[in-house]
Order: sequence, then C-alpha cells, then structure tokens
Amino acid sequence: MSTLEKVTDRPGRWNPLVAATVSLLLAALLAGCSGNATPPDGMASGTPNPTSTNPINPTPPSDTGATVAPVPEAESDSQAAAVDAATAALTAYAQPELPYQEWINGLYPYLTQTGAAAYEDTDPARIPVRKVTGPGVILPASTEVALIVQLPTDAGNYNVSLSRPNADAAWLADRIRPADG
Repeated sequence: MSTLEKVTDRPGRWNPLVAATVSLLLAALLAGCSGNATPPDGMASGTPNPTSTNPINPTPPSDTGATVAPVPEAESDSQAAAVDAATAALTAYAQPELPYQEWINGLYPYLTQTGAAAYEDTDPARIPVRKVTGPGVILPASTEVALIVQLPTDAGNYNVSLSRPNADAAWLADRIRPADG
C-alpha cells in the first residue's frame, strides 16, 4: 500500500497530513504568483507618480503647516444649560421603580444616539440611584461641545457625560455612571 493510500484510506474523513500538505502547496503557489508583477501605468517600482490620476494609489494630501483651532471652553450660560441637562437626564435615569418601557421612553429625550443604544438593554430595577441630592459641578476640560457634569445623589456622586454637535444645539447625555467607576 502506498503512502497516499495510507493517508486517504478512510473515506469521508479529512486527514490532518493531507490538510497540511494542501495548505503548503497553496501557500507556495500563491507566493509564486506575487513575484514579478509589472506596475500599472504612471507607477514605477511602487513609487506614486504625483501627476498620475490612478485612483488605486492617489498621492495623499499634505498637512504641512496646518494648525487645528482649539475647541473653546464652554461659556457660563452654556455650562448652566449643561448642568440643567445633566440633572434632567440623571433624574430620568434614577427611576428604578418604573417598568422598563416607561423608564427608557422617559430617558430617550435626554440621550444622544450613542447613549440611547448604550441603555437599551439596561434593567432599571438594578439602578442604585433614586434621586439627585444637590447641584452639579462641571469637571475640568469642558468645551462648547463636550463636558462632564458631576452630580451628588443618594447613591454617591454620578458623572453625566454630555455632548452636542455645535454650540447652538442642546446638550444630550452620552453616558451616566458612578463617579468612582
């Protein structure tokens, strides 16, 4: 009996030796196919031609000398609106006695799309906080489009991450979580 017959003597079963041999042969075949390909017109040995209009490998734009303007810090009226939005979001969140559908429907108006997706599978009965117990404080590094408000609750401090697409839009919550976690 030949070696090949021994390897394949069990019909309907794939032998690991055959699988390894086939894999090696395919790898060798594919490696041989990538050898000496000629570059497309407008390309020389992998270097892009700046005048080429070849969409496969366009010349990247240059950022040399470009500067990025910093996002301004949130102004006082914007910060006050953010504290109000965070308080409203946390108040809607802190209702573990509500049935799920009523809870999530009450929370949706205060959430970004990311926030809404994050809380869709939350069981409100497992939320430890029941009420906001004091005024919120804006944490450092606030901007006109993103900030974090820390609020005291009956279950400890909670952070509400807020964002908005521009300074004229309403603040919405992305995330509500305990401040220490």
